[in-house]
Amino acid sequence: MKALMPTRIGGTRWLPHLFNALDHFLRGYAGIVHHLEEKSQDTTHTNAVLRAKFKGFLNIAKNGVVLRFCCLLHDTIYQLKNLSKSLQRSVSTLAEAQRCLSSTQAVIEKYKSRPGPKLRSVLDTDTYEGVLLKPSDAGQHDKAKNELIDSLCQCITARFSDVNSGVLHAMRLASFQCWPEADTSSDFGDEEINKLISHFRPLLLSAGVDVDLIPDQWTILKAELYTAGFSQAGTIEKTWPTVNRMLRHRCPDILDLFDALLTIPASTADCERGFSVMKQVKSDWRSRLKGESLSDLLKTQLCSPDIKDFDPTKAINIWHVDGLRRRRPEFVRKNITKETSDSEEEASSESSEDI
Repeated sequence: MKALMPTRIGGTRWLPHLFNALDHFLRGYAGIVHHLEEKSQDTTHTNAVLRAKFKGFLNIAKNGVVLRFCCLLHDTIYQLKNLSKSLQRSVSTLAEAQRCLSSTQAVIEKYKSRPGPKLRSVLDTDTYEGVLLKPSDAGQHDKAKNELIDSLCQCITARFSDVNSGVLHAMRLASFQCWPEADTSSDFGDEEINKLISHFRPLLLSAGVDVDLIPDQWTILKAELYTAGFSQAGTIEKTWPTVNRMLRHRCPDILDLFDALLTIPASTADCERGFSVMKQVKSDWRSRLKGESLSDLLKTQLCSPDIKDFDPTKAINIWHVDGLRRRRPEFVRKNITKETSDSEEEASSESSEDI
């Protein structure tokens, strides 16, 4: 069994810090309790003040109410941590963020009637990791659980109250998972499209998009996709690049609108990553770096694929073709010595005499 050291809860990234602290405490529970028992009874190397402190920590660790609440926190923060990771993904859209938010809130609310995996392991037993726990009051635990879940759900609802109305709600059309399996209503998405046109009209007009044709093209887009078997599983690939290849010639303006929606990030995580990378690229030694070079380097760092997914073949071909001089990657420079230099001079002199 791998030994896990207790970690601090505090930090700027409070969700990962708190989750790691709870996870290490619960996974290393037996070792932590054994250590506290030893130190609380060690009269040789531990003074009375420290022994009393260790004994107090031991009583808290063996308290069934405290341990069950830690398990509840572990289950709840695990869901919040996954939500935070989903929102910080570079390819995450607002529609995906809204869907993850709804599913996370549903799982947390379900914990009121159905315990999570960590809480289930200690709910119907008096021991945990072989350690006997002190009796706990079920009513006190249920009260604390309901207060925690209700408070979390209220905060989430208040913080993201605007995602279910207005333009943010209309942007769900960018996710095919929000579309119905069968187009039973011919008016599906019409109201949302009108809201999006009204909000993004200046941007679309500046890009040369004919906004008056978007409502009709939206109807054409729906009809073409459902006719091609969009509602049937496995018929066509439900991605926007596929739709662009299929219908760009018939619905260019509505597809430009969806391209604008897909470029809007779900969070400011990319901005934070950009500032961090900029500090690494434009250091004190490279303070005279121009804006164009800095932009190219930032794009390379932020937008390039992972090393395991990167295929350098195209870059190598461009390097071979676009060079001003002929590339010789197989050339190996010899070590120049006095003998080789003399022989090269003799060869050059002989060739000049022959000429």
